[in-house]
Amino acid sequence: MISINARMFLTRRRAILIGAVVTIAAGIILTPLILTLTLPPDINAVKINLEKVEVENPSPEEETANLLTLNVFFKVENPTDKTLTTSKIDYTLLANGESLGNGHIDYVDIPVHGRPQLLSGSEATIKSKFEIPRNDPSLTQINIGNFTSSDINWEVEGTADIESGFVTAPLAFRDELQRSL
Repeated sequence: MISINARMFLTRRRAILIGAVVTIAAGIILTPLILTLTLPPDINAVKINLEKVEVENPSPEEETANLLTLNVFFKVENPTDKTLTTSKIDYTLLANGESLGNGHIDYVDIPVHGRPQLLSGSEATIKSKFEIPRNDPSLTQINIGNFTSSDINWEVEGTADIESGFVTAPLAFRDELQRSL
C-alpha cells in the first residue's frame, strides 16, 4: 500500500515539475555569483586618464549665452581580458587648483552596443563638452585673458560606472595634466 502511494505521488509530470522548480530556484540563488563572475577581478586595473582639454571656439549661440566651452578628453585603458563599457562618468574639473564645476557624461539611455567600447587590452578616448559661464569667478582666478589649454594645470577627479555583462562597478579616478614650460 505504501509503494502504491509513493508511485502515485511521483508521477512523470510531477517529477518534471519538481525538476523545473529546483532549476529555477538554483538559478535565482546562483544569480549573484554568476553576475560577479562576468566582471573582471582586476577591475581596478582599468585606468581613466585626462588626455587633453581644448578650448572650443564659441558658436554664435554660446557667444550670446556668454558660455565658454571646453572639450575634455579622457583616455580609458582596459588591460583586462574582457571587453567593458561605461554607462556614465561624473567628474570635477579643476584649472590651476580652482574648481570649474562638475561635468557629466551619460550613456544610460543608450543601448550597450552604442556605448563606448573598452576593448580588451586597448584604450579608448571619450570626449565630454564642459560649459562654463564666462563671468564665472573661478575663471578670473586662472587669468581668462591668457586662457589657452597649454597655459593651465588641469586636474580631474570623479567616478565612472564600468560595465561588463550584467554587472556595474564604480571606478574612482584622478589625474592631472601639467603645464608645459
